[in-house]
Amino acid sequence: MSAEIILCPDWGDIRMIRLIVSVGLVSFLLAFSVPSSADPDEPPGARLVRENNCAACHQIGMAPPRAPFRNGPSLGRAGSRIRPDWLGDYLSRPVKLRPSDAARMPDFRLSGWEVTALTAYFSTRRSGWPTPAAAEKAEGFVGFEAVFSKLPRGDAQRGRERFEQLECFKCHGDPDRGTSPVDAKLSEIGPDLRLMARKLTRRGMAAILFNPAQVFPGTKMPSYFFDSGEAMDEDSPQQMADLIAYLKRLGGEGERPGDVRFLSARRRFPDATAEWGRRIAGQLNCAGCHEGTGIAPRHQSEVAVPLGYRNLPRFWSLERLAAWIWRPSNVPMHERMMRMGRMPTFGFTSDEARQIASWLLSIDGERRRRMGGMGMMGRGMMR
Repeated sequence: MSAEIILCPDWGDIRMIRLIVSVGLVSFLLAFSVPSSADPDEPPGARLVRENNCAACHQIGMAPPRAPFRNGPSLGRAGSRIRPDWLGDYLSRPVKLRPSDAARMPDFRLSGWEVTALTAYFSTRRSGWPTPAAAEKAEGFVGFEAVFSKLPRGDAQRGRERFEQLECFKCHGDPDRGTSPVDAKLSEIGPDLRLMARKLTRRGMAAILFNPAQVFPGTKMPSYFFDSGEAMDEDSPQQMADLIAYLKRLGGEGERPGDVRFLSARRRFPDATAEWGRRIAGQLNCAGCHEGTGIAPRHQSEVAVPLGYRNLPRFWSLERLAAWIWRPSNVPMHERMMRMGRMPTFGFTSDEARQIASWLLSIDGERRRRMGGMGMMGRGMMR
């Protein structure tokens, strides 16, 4: 795993983002949460629609609109966890962070002004971590903020030794040698720690090591230093600080803030304020996949056209639909009518796009295919 983030010194030259819209379940009738395991009878196209949370913005087939499953990371603490430079680079040109995650961040082709505004807005998201209840405090439990406020300075060399002792390389590979995990299942492979070092602030890294499940619910990463707020060793704070120092060194900048590109972008786009970022996040329906955005998710009928055979103009073939899914374009008239953002690109392969197109063409049936292209523009005409 040696995925490298591509830094973009000039966000103005970037035209969009690949926002990961992780998927609510949509096995055609869109009625469940995420399945515990893959359904062997599920069509590949249906699986791709489910994994990439198309239900966050679209009604699927004849099923009534339902609240989609939101499995993107929470953005409620993005301002304290994520460095602005990294966030701006990622919004400009996202990469897959976790190989085990089937969902992917789509590309909304954001302009430099939009990237700057979104970065400014999400940098304001700084909700605090929960504190232990009185009974837990009596048992000696402590909260993250209390631990972090007293975290000592770490030693990177000792942190490397701790990395080896904990066998972190089994899931993350060896970042010093640039090797990937050996004999690890896909579901067990963690993100590239060099990329994480550039992404996370010291506080963000400490929060994950303090309680991984509190940051990423459902993660398989164990807690090595604290158990429900109780130190697992009298030297746990120092051990954690050492590991953080080693991981931060992987980013090549130590613990320096160094958010030069974001500050430069703010000077270039003085009108790209946090308030405008909030509006853009609402238009793009970021809340459809992420919690903690500070905005409410939009109802599917208010966001984008229903997906299905009945919506496709008569002259569209399977090949044409697959080509559009593979490399979609905007529908300006629809965007103006619905007051929404744009159709993103998910980075599907041509084969994946054909699988999705084949499934979409199967879910409503030939008899409902009566309308031309303008039928796609009004949700009242779709029912």
